[in-house]
Amino acid sequence: MAVLEVETFTLAAGVDAPAFRALDEQMQEWCYVNRPGLARRTTARAEDSTYVVITLFAEASQADSSYYKNTDTEVTAWSAAITESSRSVAVYSLL
Repeated sequence: MAVLEVETFTLAAGVDAPAFRALDEQMQEWCYVNRPGLARRTTARAEDSTYVVITLFAEASQADSSYYKNTDTEVTAWSAAITESSRSVAVYSLL
């Protein structure tokens, strides 16, 4: 059954929205190549500067939130741009 992985976070001090957008575009490409079963990934920002990444996977087993610990350059840069203590991840099954 398909699932949504919903990740929320804030940016680290000193990281502005345009810089993060550039990092997220690189991360988007990395995810499509390196996260099996990924059907769609979308990033959005709320007015309070909280970010959300919603990723659609074909199966629950493919939603592995530890991907951000990967040591590839794109992942390392993206992860350094977010405040780790603000990061939360939840997985939802589609109805």
